[in-house]
Amino acid sequence: MAKFFTLASSSAGNSCYIGASGQGILVDCGISCKSVVSALKAREIDPAKLAGILITHEHSDHIKGLAVFLSRYNIPLYASAPVLKYLAGCGAVPLGAVLNEIDEHGELIGGMMVKPFKTSHDSVGSLGFSVSTPDEHKISVCTDTGYLTDEAQVNLIGSDAVLIESNYDQMMLQLGPYPYNLKRRIAGTTGHLSNTDCAAFLPELIRSGTTRIALGHLSKENNVPELAEETSVSELSMAGMRRGSDYLLFAAPRSEASECIVL
Repeated sequence: MAKFFTLASSSAGNSCYIGASGQGILVDCGISCKSVVSALKAREIDPAKLAGILITHEHSDHIKGLAVFLSRYNIPLYASAPVLKYLAGCGAVPLGAVLNEIDEHGELIGGMMVKPFKTSHDSVGSLGFSVSTPDEHKISVCTDTGYLTDEAQVNLIGSDAVLIESNYDQMMLQLGPYPYNLKRRIAGTTGHLSNTDCAAFLPELIRSGTTRIALGHLSKENNVPELAEETSVSELSMAGMRRGSDYLLFAAPRSEASECIVL
């Protein structure tokens, strides 16, 4: 039995959990250590027994609580080589932390095979992850990408469950309060994925066997959960796919744990 849930998912902080066969992995630690521990313990998960922490990239909303968490729990950390170098160089990880580069060959962590894939983001080395569990389920995480690269699409296809970015509504971003340069960054090829671009890929995911979709990293200023869901459901409806029978979909809460997906 595989389990997946988000602890928080927004431009302010991100973290999620993937587990199977009594082992678990944390993806990102962008909220406080206290919040991570509370969310895990509420699901009867001992943070000290995590098999590893995967870091998608070095931006603060993905590593905010990392230094404190690693100072309390000696959990192995996995990320791309440039991200590990950045984290060590800026003091975002404590001395003595176990740092492991994860490359295209993947890594067996807690009995789960973790395969990274590159995302298109203004980071020193951003990644998404696909996790294959011992009971032959596949759970993938893809946030913080200006567009879905061919590599990302190949790795997402065939997942049972996916956390995929649906960061902003194009009209809300265009009419919103952000300065022009920030709007341009967000909508650029190394920024974030819009509701529309996210939704356009979902029919292909469903056709490949995906049945659980969590829309993540929603912007507080440029999106609302109802709009993100409506955009995706509309696209899937036009493809002849029905919510509740062909797939389950929800927008991950911004600052609290989501429902737990059980496969």
